[in-house]
Amino acid sequence: MSEGTFTWSEEFEVGHDGMDATHREFVSRVGALLAATDTEMASRLEAFAEHARSHFAEEDDTMRRGAYDAGGCHIEEHAAVLKSLADVQAALAAGRKQVVREFARALAGWFPEHARVMDLGLARWMVRQRLGGAPVLVRRRATNSTIGVQ
Repeated sequence: MSEGTFTWSEEFEVGHDGMDATHREFVSRVGALLAATDTEMASRLEAFAEHARSHFAEEDDTMRRGAYDAGGCHIEEHAAVLKSLADVQAALAAGRKQVVREFARALAGWFPEHARVMDLGLARWMVRQRLGGAPVLVRRRATNSTIGVQ
């Protein structure tokens, strides 16, 4: 990720179509927030907020309903992002636009690891619950053009 941009990468995929679609939207919303002009900032922050609340509520509900063993920390991470979001919305209301930009950069830094660890674990668990096996992810290796299975 370069300064001011955040785009979808296949490395964010978790092998669950629904989660991957939601994560693509998350990345798009964060990217839009990073690229926002001062005039666009409030509406883009609100669009991100609506998405994040829905996205996290859906995952949290799935973990709670299914008694997902590793859900506690995952749910806590979502809650921390939503708490930060509320603080950022208050800062923006006070005219502190730089706080929004810092928040967007922090989200772009946080999400890849969250997807790789927390969301991939959840996706594998969800697929096991439904099908009895884990998802298979096929990705190109970053260093060459061969395809690897993870």
